[in-house]
Formats: sequence, C-alpha cells, structure tokens
Amino acid sequence: MQNAECRTVLNLQFAIRCLIFEVLFLLLAISAATVFAEDQKKVLIPFDFVSKFDDGRYGQMVGDMIWKKINSEGGFIMPESMQDVRDYCQSHHLQPSPDDSLDKMKKIVKEDFDGHIGIWGSVERAPGTEGEVYDLAIKCVDFSIAAEPKVIYEIKTRTKSVSEIPHLYVKQMLDALYRRQSGESYSVDPAAETNWNKNSNLIVGGDFQTGAGGVPKGWENVGGQKREPLGNLVQWVAEEGNPKNKIIRFTFDNSVGDEEGVMYYSDYFPVQEGAKYRFQCRWKSNGPNVKVFIKCYDEVNTTYQKYSDGPAASATSRKGSKDRNLPETAQRREVYRSQQNLKGPKDTWNIHTEDFTPTHSKYSPKWGRVDLYAYLGGGVVEFDDVVVKQILPPPKGQDKEPRQSLGTRVTIKEMQENERRSNEAKKKENK
Repeated sequence: MQNAECRTVLNLQFAIRCLIFEVLFLLLAISAATVFAEDQKKVLIPFDFVSKFDDGRYGQMVGDMIWKKINSEGGFIMPESMQDVRDYCQSHHLQPSPDDSLDKMKKIVKEDFDGHIGIWGSVERAPGTEGEVYDLAIKCVDFSIAAEPKVIYEIKTRTKSVSEIPHLYVKQMLDALYRRQSGESYSVDPAAETNWNKNSNLIVGGDFQTGAGGVPKGWENVGGQKREPLGNLVQWVAEEGNPKNKIIRFTFDNSVGDEEGVMYYSDYFPVQEGAKYRFQCRWKSNGPNVKVFIKCYDEVNTTYQKYSDGPAASATSRKGSKDRNLPETAQRREVYRSQQNLKGPKDTWNIHTEDFTPTHSKYSPKWGRVDLYAYLGGGVVEFDDVVVKQILPPPKGQDKEPRQSLGTRVTIKEMQENERRSNEAKKKENK
C-alpha cells in the first residue's frame, strides 16, 4: 500500500514538473513572439522626394505613393499622413536629399521623428531628353541598429519611362523592405508599345489643326459648365510664338476656377470593354490645377427622348453622328471614368501619359469621350495633341457575372435569390 502511495506521489510530482516546464516554455514563446512583433513594428518615416524641376510637386507625389503603399501593406508604424511629415519638415527647414550623409539622416530620423527607418530620394527631369525621362535616386535605411545604419535599398538611375518609378524601382525597394523575393521583373509589353506606335488615334482632330466656324473638328461647339459657345472660357486659337499650330486655351478668373471650373468635351469614340487604352496630351498651366477625365458609356433604356439639347448631349449627336442610331427609348449613360491628374511645372509644355481599361460589372462600355478640365484659381490653361489609342485588345473568355454596380459584391442573380427567399418567408409568416 505504501509503495502504491509513493508511486502516486512521484507521478503527481512528475506531472507538476511537466506542467511547470510547459508553462515556462509557453511564457518564453510569448515573450519571443512579442519581441519579434515589436521588431516588426518599427517606426518608418517616408519623406517627400526632391524635385527641383517643378518646385517639389512630383517629389510629393512619390512621397505620397510610398506612404500609401506601405500603409496598405502594414507591418510598420508610420505618421498619420504625409502632410504631418511635410509640415514638420517645412517648419524645421528640413529637406532630406540623397546627397545628405547617413549621419545627418540618422539625426533627422531618430531625433526629429523618433523613428527607426527612413525613406528619401530625388526625382528630376533628365536634362537634354524628351518625354518623361527622369534621374531617380532612392534610399531606404534602418537606423535602429546600434553599430551602424543598415542600408536596405539604394539606387541611382535614369528611367526610360515614368512608369518604371512605381512599377520597378519603388517595387524593388518595397520587396527589400519586407524581405521578400520578387519573382517578377518589370518589362515593357512589346505588343502594347507596337500598337501605341502604329494604331490610329481614336480622337478625331486630337491635334486641333482643322475645324470650321471657330470649332475644332471632333470636339464640341460649347464649353464650360454653362455650355456656352466657344470664344470666351474655351477658345480654339493659335499657339503663342507658333502661329501655325492650333491649340485649345482655357481663360478664366478665380470666381470660375474656385467654383465649377472649366471643362471641354471631345466627341464620342468607340471603346471595347476590357481593352487597354493609352491617353496622352500636351498641356500647360500658369497656375490652375489640371485634370483629364476619360468617360465611357453604355446604352441604357430610358423613358426619356434619346438625345436632348441639354448639357448631356454631345456635339456629335446634335450634328448627326455616324454612330449607329439608338432607339428612341435608349440613351448613353456613363459607366466608367478614368481620372488623370496632370502634374508638372508651370508655364511650360508638359506631356502626360497614362493607361486605362474601361470595365464595369453590370454594363459594357461602348463609347468614350475625353473631358479636359481645369479648376482652382484663375489663369490660363492650354491643351494640344490629345491622343487615345487602344494598345491591347480585351482578354478572351473572361465572362463576368452581372452585379448591380461596382459598389457591391452581390450579383444580380444572388439579389433575386435573396428576394425570393424573403418573399417565401413572408408568406409562411402570414400563414
């Protein structure tokens, strides 16, 4: 009996020791995980890049882009917004540059911002080149290591196109920051570039060289929010210093720019859903902000007359378009919009290039038109050489299940099924 009791006591003691060991192991694991998590949650400070060629505008765009990408992926503690970093740097006269020493940047990142990792650089127009070619420098450095800073990513290069900045170099920097292997390499799609060079411009009269009665061919005969005839807010005129070249010029004061702004539409042109298009234009502004909207439309049934003489009607429809005639019960409704923000130095001709793909989960975009737009303050804005080309055809065999709108994940079929179930439940309750 005593031997049995001894064995029981020994087994109990052994079980207790095992339990204590397991608890200690669990505590150590939790502690290690906490340390790892804290290590992953380093404070990261992205700075606006230097861009002297346009007084810092493009540099701010790069800074905003990096902040958004890291904020989306997570894993680091960052300022609430790039504006917070911007305001502090301006008030303390700080402008991190790739020419600054690591000792200087260590002081800014660690002492001024109480951070661990800094990202800074510069983006400048490459001298003696045409188009969107830039000299780019990026530095991403970890200053939390006691011995010496750890350079996570550093590059100084000349880009072949502006799209290389986000898709190649910023991507490489993020891959290095998150310690991941990038199995993808950025490359220009040769088919897209071939089509860009050979395909026709979908914008009739995109160069503004021909027209009649004060109206350029392929564009509306009215402009501005109040749809007034050309000659006031919107003018078809010769370029200053180059009388052989015709352009579109917006001229407006603060009362217009700070309220509705000025817009001017092209005529409709055909588009295919899912195809890839490229927009390009030359533009110049002495102050106001500039945007371009490419709006795409589908045919939608309506109880109203098809094309009215109001603001929604295009010059093409009023003049008698060669497009197929729509039924009296149909009209074009906007179902897709590409908003393109034009950024560049003042008082000089800039070139903006951006791709877009018209899609919608319920409707099928069939027509597009370009909306040139300027706002915020008064001044003069000019446009020239507006181009839209299809650079890649729509993919094959990608059927979509229709939805009520892009704002919902619920398909129309699912909505109908939910409504059917609801009606059946109500009938049962009434019984």
